[in-house]
Amino acid sequence: MSPILSEQEKLNTKEQAEQELYLQAASWVEKLASGELDSLSKRRFSHWLDADPRHPVLLRTMVETWQDPALTKALSAYQPSPLKRWQLSLPLLLKLKWPKLQLAGAAMAFSSALLVLLYLGNSSMFSSPAPYELKTAQTSSMQQALDDGSVVDIAPDSQLTVFFTGDKRQVLQGQGAAYFAVAKDKQRPFEVRLDQASVVAVGTEFNIDRDPDLIDITVYEGAVQVQASAAGPSQLLKSGERIRIQQNKLSEVQKVDLQQLVDWRSGWIEIENETLAYLLHRLNRSALVPVSASAEVADLRVAGRFELANTQQTLSALTEAYGLTLQQNSSGIRLSRSPSQSQ
Repeated sequence: MSPILSEQEKLNTKEQAEQELYLQAASWVEKLASGELDSLSKRRFSHWLDADPRHPVLLRTMVETWQDPALTKALSAYQPSPLKRWQLSLPLLLKLKWPKLQLAGAAMAFSSALLVLLYLGNSSMFSSPAPYELKTAQTSSMQQALDDGSVVDIAPDSQLTVFFTGDKRQVLQGQGAAYFAVAKDKQRPFEVRLDQASVVAVGTEFNIDRDPDLIDITVYEGAVQVQASAAGPSQLLKSGERIRIQQNKLSEVQKVDLQQLVDWRSGWIEIENETLAYLLHRLNRSALVPVSASAEVADLRVAGRFELANTQQTLSALTEAYGLTLQQNSSGIRLSRSPSQSQ
């Protein structure tokens, strides 16, 4: 009798299959870019493309992620006859002698793009947009409408990669904080991935605040499903609740008063019993001069309400309340314990 897989095991198996698919596509892009395939590889490539409708779509997506001006110029210089554009067979395409491009990276992308465009020849396959990056500079925030009608507010010094397909909405959050107002689409759950962790919603509003050591998720409307790792347990988080992910583990769910809650969108941060390092990481998203803490005070527990863009005022309050000393050098400002406090 075949064993019955749990829902988590099914999810893990699906993720492993998707990762394998990406590796296969990446391998073919690399082979195509490195030169002409031998006869056996040509047949294998043709069979791989025909084996699954996801294969050519994924290959096309990888090609379109190239954002090189030289590639654009090379593609515009090659204009095959409209009547013959889609009539070339794969063996013939692989025998074509492509012109040498001055940039090696552009040559790789150009060759791959032509192979995919000319061989596949199905315009419907290009309806799904390629992944794109949303990134904010130091001190600058951004509000961005996504293709599905969702809206994301992005904190300063933060980075997201958006990847939407016909059956999936996925955002990779690399750093910083972002507030998501998700458009309802039950057929395509909205997933934010943070390395091993994930937050999945259908239609809701939530904030994710990430630094190198931890991730805070707060739900303002609706509910989300949170996992600290693919193999770990999931937690349903509802409106007015917050959870923290640290060291790939979920904390206890914390209740928050949304009417009184102050988050980064207000320009302020209000914390209770957090480390000095936690506060400084969030201040540095808007600070003109980077601020750090010495090892002896980085774990100092602090509390209060601080204006994110007013670094000088915040530092003055910290030095007075906790007996710290400011030292400024070429790399920025450093907080340490004052001599009187060290004794």
